[in-house]
Amino acid sequence: MATINLLYIITFFSVLFIARFVFSRYYSVAKKYNLVKGYNNRSVHNGRVYTGAGLVLSFILLLLAVGLNNIEFLFFEKLAPIISASVLIAIIGFYDDFRELSAFQKYIILAFLVVTTVYAGESNGIDYGMITNLNGFFGINEIGYFPAFIFTCFVYLSIMNAINLIDGIDGYIGIFASIFFFFFFIIYHNNSFFTHSVVSVIFIASMIVFLKHNFSRKKKLFVGDAGSLFLGFWMANFLILFITSADVARITNSFSIKLENIPVIAIATLNVPVIDTLRIMLVRMLKNKSPFKGDKNHIHHILIDKGITHFRTSMILCLINAVNFFLIVLLEPYFNSVELTGFYIGISLIWFGVFEYIKRKKFSS
Repeated sequence: MATINLLYIITFFSVLFIARFVFSRYYSVAKKYNLVKGYNNRSVHNGRVYTGAGLVLSFILLLLAVGLNNIEFLFFEKLAPIISASVLIAIIGFYDDFRELSAFQKYIILAFLVVTTVYAGESNGIDYGMITNLNGFFGINEIGYFPAFIFTCFVYLSIMNAINLIDGIDGYIGIFASIFFFFFFIIYHNNSFFTHSVVSVIFIASMIVFLKHNFSRKKKLFVGDAGSLFLGFWMANFLILFITSADVARITNSFSIKLENIPVIAIATLNVPVIDTLRIMLVRMLKNKSPFKGDKNHIHHILIDKGITHFRTSMILCLINAVNFFLIVLLEPYFNSVELTGFYIGISLIWFGVFEYIKRKKFSS
């Protein structure tokens, strides 16, 4: 235990040092080559905002994975398909930041990478890499190989899409990701999944340095699609591991969590991005628009348009996410998966109504 704690400390400060250097160098490169965020009717910034810094996150992870792979209780070689795919996803996102792929082109490429990752991971013997058992969620237990494969790929793509939509204002994705990975650092450390807990430390330290640039007025950076897709991919991986390892997880035994409720708890960690994604797609379809066509109708846009600062908007949305999550966790012992899912949907509909009311009030005023 002392060894892993020391490793966490060394990794954390090493990443702080590396990230500080690499983000600064990236800013210089972005300025030199004019890697400026494209502006349109969805933008909430003025002036020059350099983007694509998510590529730095993938570089830091790759560098640390190579450096830490020889430690005997870490298994980065087993995560090679996942790490490789995440780097490629960051590169695709980086290209999209400046060339703007169509939604169809982008998701065809992402789907291909996710499919090959899940297949390669399963072939490579990655434990808990595919959702083959829902442990009684909605009465579903064992799932056949093909349905499990399709469902796991769907989870990856859905979460990546949800996280891709929150990189619009200063601080939001950085703060959200920091909270998310800190929560799962605790879970995976307690479960002795040390490779994933170390990955959490890498992301937390990287986010701390990134947030300094994200809030900076002189050296502002955005992770762009390169970062949001990269982080979304890893969040999906963490949640899949959370679901598939539930039956051996210490947290479920320590807190007597019903295994059938684990999928609800998993999706509740991302409840605000999920609410925003479903809400935005529904509103677009009701207006006879493509659900994948961007607009300025996201929850963070609504709050920004009300005059709330970027930082406060980010904190409000992260707080709502945390409150909803802990409410689900607190009520979990008293409900089965069907009832808890219904309660989750109810919370989502309430927030859907709240933000629609705020938006309509803004327009009427």
